[in-house]
Amino acid sequence: MTTRRLHCTGPRSAAAAMLAAALALGCARAPVRPGADAAGGREAAVNGVVELRLAVPAGAPVRAEVLAPSGARIHVPAFPVPGGWAARFRPREPGRHRWVARSGEGAAAAEVARGEVMAEDRGLAGQVIVSGGTLRTEDGRPFRPLGENRFNVYDPTWSDGLSPADYVARMAADGMNALRVFVFTACGRAGTMPNPGCLEPVLGAFDEAAAARYDAIFAAAEAHGVKVVLSVFAIGFTPGDAWKGWEENPYSAARGGPAAGNTDFFLDPRAREAARARLRYVLARWGASPALLAIDLLNEPEWDGAIPEDHWIPWAEDLARTWRAEDPYGHPVTAGPVGLHWNVEEDERAWWASAACDIVQWHRYGPDVHDVHDLAEALVETTRDTARYGKPVLIGEFGWGGDAKPEHDHTHVGIWAATFAGAGVLSHSAPPFTEDSDEPMTPARARHFRTLAAFLRRAEARGPLAPAPEPAVRRAPGLRALALGGERAAAVWLLAPRPGYGGRVKGARLTLAGIAPGRWRVTWVEDVSGEVIAVEERDASGPLPLDVPPFARHVAALVERIE
Repeated sequence: MTTRRLHCTGPRSAAAAMLAAALALGCARAPVRPGADAAGGREAAVNGVVELRLAVPAGAPVRAEVLAPSGARIHVPAFPVPGGWAARFRPREPGRHRWVARSGEGAAAAEVARGEVMAEDRGLAGQVIVSGGTLRTEDGRPFRPLGENRFNVYDPTWSDGLSPADYVARMAADGMNALRVFVFTACGRAGTMPNPGCLEPVLGAFDEAAAARYDAIFAAAEAHGVKVVLSVFAIGFTPGDAWKGWEENPYSAARGGPAAGNTDFFLDPRAREAARARLRYVLARWGASPALLAIDLLNEPEWDGAIPEDHWIPWAEDLARTWRAEDPYGHPVTAGPVGLHWNVEEDERAWWASAACDIVQWHRYGPDVHDVHDLAEALVETTRDTARYGKPVLIGEFGWGGDAKPEHDHTHVGIWAATFAGAGVLSHSAPPFTEDSDEPMTPARARHFRTLAAFLRRAEARGPLAPAPEPAVRRAPGLRALALGGERAAAVWLLAPRPGYGGRVKGARLTLAGIAPGRWRVTWVEDVSGEVIAVEERDASGPLPLDVPPFARHVAALVERIE
């Protein structure tokens, strides 16, 4: 991390100056995160993260107000660090940004430091936002999440021995753009080494070493263009469980917390306020990062603790309101329930329909979807079902430890089917502990992401694509065809029929609707390797007929208008 000294002055009134002296205030420093290096005398980059270090003793909360060149103001909370406080903000426009830091609450807050940052536009990508029911970057480009649920990427023993920075770099090289990470709530048994993802080992006390691991993840994500879904309350609500035990949760009475039982965590007002404090710490430390894709409030309450929907949904709505009121950047909010196939009392529809939920997220596992045709059916139909809420759909986890090697056909079919249905998709990756879900991200598995990402880049080079009506299939009963369409291009993905799956499919023909009159180039691609297997040009005056070349299992086509 590069550190630059910023120009800053002390408080201007005599009383404030005396307060500053009493606090032993030093001039703030502003480390600039990787990707936002200072150059040419400038201090920061637009969409880079600036960190102000404030030598203010612990005590009253500290906040910073930033005035942008346009006159826009944002308020960012500071968080405690060794030796004082730190406040992070992200310039979103070029020019001089003036800031002032204050300690205390309301009218009693006293100025403790001020300074300025010059921001230069160097083309750094901004954050992801929700726009018109889809995900887009701030500059208007469509964003399709494709990546991993590598939930404890900060633990190298679960990540092929790689550091978080190296693992994120490998993800990006494999065409992935999204990563889901857990902030563990269960911290390990008393007297043992805490889980490396344990941010809050004691209620209200945040561990700096654990936070630094998350810092490393975000710094790597910013450097490599990967977006992070951060699950703030994950693992730690199941009584008596050796791994996700409620007894190891600092919010539990067993660890000195306010909640007698796991459901009390969602109902007790004291636990709710403590949860808000944790959320605010997360906002202060990582809310400025353009790599933060979404804040994920809770992971799989059905699986971890069997928490009833009428407990966790009102809790999630309340915390979402807190986040939305205090986040100056407007990051989307989601939560990670399993999905409609597994619930406790009702289901998640009330959460997905709520104004508090920005991204519809669900997960999919189980022996009923180990067959690739069943998996494709479940992912496509559930995506279409949950798209009714008019929000982006994210399959936050799916996987199968029994995925056949080296083909990894379950992974392949899952990411292609989900993408062509219109969902973002994260494949679960973990050491092979549980066959129903845990599968490591080997090079053989990762190549499927790389090929899909390359195909999507070419397909959307001429504009965004959206799910289109399924092409009509002829001469191949049982063949499943999915399509993405736009004004100047379309994409088609085919899954061979269940009977005889793995053998050659010959003589299939499709009819692709929604094609404008004109001349079109059709490029057929072997969707595992990315190799082009056939190219032809056709004139269209209505639905476009496509003759499918012989293929095995699945194949894709890119349809581009010839200008």
